[in-house]
Amino acid sequence: MREGEAMELYRVSEVAEMLDVHANTVRKWAKANILQPVKLPGSRYNRFAAEEIDRLRTHTGFPGHDVARLYRVGQVAEMFDVHPNTISKWVREDILCTIKLPGSNYKRFTPQELNRLRQEMGLPPMEEQASDRPVPIP
Repeated sequence: MREGEAMELYRVSEVAEMLDVHANTVRKWAKANILQPVKLPGSRYNRFAAEEIDRLRTHTGFPGHDVARLYRVGQVAEMFDVHPNTISKWVREDILCTIKLPGSNYKRFTPQELNRLRQEMGLPPMEEQASDRPVPIP
């Protein structure tokens, strides 16, 4: 960022929505120094720089905007037309790999991993399905 440029800052709720986690998870990450907040003068609220959010994405192994398209267990179960417990079983048996978000126990699935399994099962790639709704992140 160049000197004199305004820093793009996001509220806790905005970061939570971007990363598809609860706002309390973002607060927990800030408290655990997983995400570094920016304190505005005269305010007690945390704000987060876009660069810090990108750092977290990079730290968790997601290149660029791929973190924007993570799927929850329920979404994956619906996609494969199985019960969510079946998805959990596939994870335990290493049939399907998950991404674990820092500071949480949430399981998320990348489109690449889901398409890999879909290909093994003889199913079309996700991009061809209109019913998929990935987590939107600007």
